[in-house]
Amino acid sequence: MRVVTLPDAGAVARAAADVLAGEAAARPDLALGLPTGRTMIPFYAELRERFGRGALDLSRARAFNLDELVLPRDHPAAFCAYMERHAWERVGLDRSRCAIPDGAAADPGAECARYDLEIAAAGGLDLAILGVGADGHVAYNLPGPPVERVHLVELPDALAEVLDVPGAWRPLRAITMGLGAIRAARRTLVLATSAEKAEAVRAMVAGPASDRWPCSLLAGHPRLDVILSAEAAAGLS
Repeated sequence: MRVVTLPDAGAVARAAADVLAGEAAARPDLALGLPTGRTMIPFYAELRERFGRGALDLSRARAFNLDELVLPRDHPAAFCAYMERHAWERVGLDRSRCAIPDGAAADPGAECARYDLEIAAAGGLDLAILGVGADGHVAYNLPGPPVERVHLVELPDALAEVLDVPGAWRPLRAITMGLGAIRAARRTLVLATSAEKAEAVRAMVAGPASDRWPCSLLAGHPRLDVILSAEAAAGLS
């Protein structure tokens, strides 16, 4: 595990973009695992800036979103909408090579199986980029016994509120990549930039590995980079 602490979210975004740019230069057809969330907004902004000035080429890359909410496709809180606003074509990805679970699928269980097969058919992920929740979740792998495959999960109401999904859609569910595909990625990059993540970061970095803190289950990955703001690193000695 390589842990880097930087002054603020902007510096974290630039360092993470450096990692992605280096991986894309070495392997232009790489498969990416891409997240959503507030932590990633500065990161995607940095990618857009680099793509705009010709300093980043993701045209041959493939992208797999880590998760999607079980909502109508046109719902403004759907992660598809987030990716259209912040990433995908705006960072230079070919939209036809960007996959995301279908949150409107009539049979979410079958959609989980289909998405699992799609990731496997691509040969797995070359680079998984992750945020971490205050409770230690990565993608939507919540505290509790780990699930290896793509699966359906019911999200706590507190998460639904953060995502600004109205009560009519409660209980809110999500289709999420399991820990198996994430831990099998050739390289994993975790970003954390706020003080509320400090306890989860400490659990991940200092251990021990426990399903109480799903992020800590990544600690044995052979190429794990953790890039932190000073606030997120506050719990580390």
